[in-house]
Amino acid sequence: MKVLLLTVLAANVVAAAVAAIWLKLREPTPQEKLAALEQEVAPSGGIVLRQELQGQPKAFLLQDCKLYVLDASGPGKVTRTQVLQPGFYPWFTACTGQSIRFESGYLRVELSNMAFGAGGGNLSGGSYRSLDGLAWEKHTAKGWLAVDKAQD
Repeated sequence: MKVLLLTVLAANVVAAAVAAIWLKLREPTPQEKLAALEQEVAPSGGIVLRQELQGQPKAFLLQDCKLYVLDASGPGKVTRTQVLQPGFYPWFTACTGQSIRFESGYLRVELSNMAFGAGGGNLSGGSYRSLDGLAWEKHTAKGWLAVDKAQD
C-alpha cells in the first residue's frame, strides 16, 4: 500500500513539474501579452486600450504623448507601430497630459506637451480622432484636418 501511495505521489509531482515547464515554454496568447504589457506600462502612466474599430479588433498603447498600434499576434513580444505624436518642436519637451477613449465611432486622443525653460507652454498637443486607428485628424480653428496638414 505504501509503494502504491508513493508511486501516485511521485506521479503527481512529475505531472505538476511537466505542467509548470509547459506553461513556461508555451507562447502566451495575444490577450496574455497585452495584459502583461498593460501591467508593465501602467506605473509610468502608459495606457493600453483594446477597441473594435470598423469591425476589426485593435489594441493601442498611449505612452509619453505617443500613440502606438499594437500587434500581439506574432511570436515573441508585442510589436508597436507609432501612429501619432504631437508636432515637431525644436527644443526639449515633456508630456504633461494624455488620454485615449472611444466615443461616437471615433478613437479620440488628447495630448499635451510642454517645453522646458523659457516659461514653457502647450506647444503641439491637442485633440485628435480616427475611425480606423491609422489615419488621424487634428482639431483646429478650421475644424478637423488631417494631421499632416494641421501640424505643418
